[in-house]
Amino acid sequence: MIPPTHIYRACRAVRALALLLLAALPAQADEAALGAAIIEANAAAAETPRVSVLDPKIDLDGAYRVQQLVVDHMLAGGDGVAGYKAGLTGKLARWWFDIDDPVFGVIPASGLHKSGDVIAQPKGRHMLLETEIAFVAGARIAKPVADVAALKPLIRGVAPVIEAPAGGFPESQARQLTVTDIVANNVSAHILIVGEEHSAEGLNLAKLGAVMKRGDKVVSKGTGTDAMGDPWEAALWLVNVAVKQGRVIEPGHYLSTGVIGKRVESEPGRYVANFAELGEIEFEVR
Repeated sequence: MIPPTHIYRACRAVRALALLLLAALPAQADEAALGAAIIEANAAAAETPRVSVLDPKIDLDGAYRVQQLVVDHMLAGGDGVAGYKAGLTGKLARWWFDIDDPVFGVIPASGLHKSGDVIAQPKGRHMLLETEIAFVAGARIAKPVADVAALKPLIRGVAPVIEAPAGGFPESQARQLTVTDIVANNVSAHILIVGEEHSAEGLNLAKLGAVMKRGDKVVSKGTGTDAMGDPWEAALWLVNVAVKQGRVIEPGHYLSTGVIGKRVESEPGRYVANFAELGEIEFEVR
């Protein structure tokens, strides 16, 4: 039989080890504190805190609630909602983050630009450039939409866009990021450069090509199938997720359906993106 004193000492040793291990874990933070930390970092152009580190137990629903706090702060400061964006729409991106579905963010009205504009590199942020197809809402959408056929009458038109996400995560952390980190920071929504709006009638958007050049060099090339197989399907997903999260899509809101081609580093220079039947977008990054 093991003497009681030995058992007592063993229990004390196990308890001490457990306390040591718990002390080494990051402390949990409530969602309000997480939102405040992101808001403060964005205002100071400082490194964006990772919610997965501050609260290892946070799930995707929690990350969306933190996103809501970040967006509410943006709106309280006088900004508006220009629309919604789908992120991580590519199969490889979803495989990397081990998720079945893309993620969504809110596009700030202050980030809207038009073809011909000059775009400044944001201080303390890593900006990318993405060729995308965006739908323009023609009706108020506050309830889930059953299918693409039901969505089409609610859409006013389609436009080529350049989405320029800008996140405050260092490149050294790129492989450590989780989907909750990305969602909580509003999927790095920053700038949307919008081209000419067209009727979607008769367009095969799944086969529509997009080619972007910096100077004379092709930096990205893709087709509409890159956006969840068909931009219409991506738009349907985006609408229904936005509504599920309590958002209302208003007439004129843009629904940006995810990158076609590849994401491009925003190096200084002049860019031209050709979207076949949807026309071109020109812009400069300084």
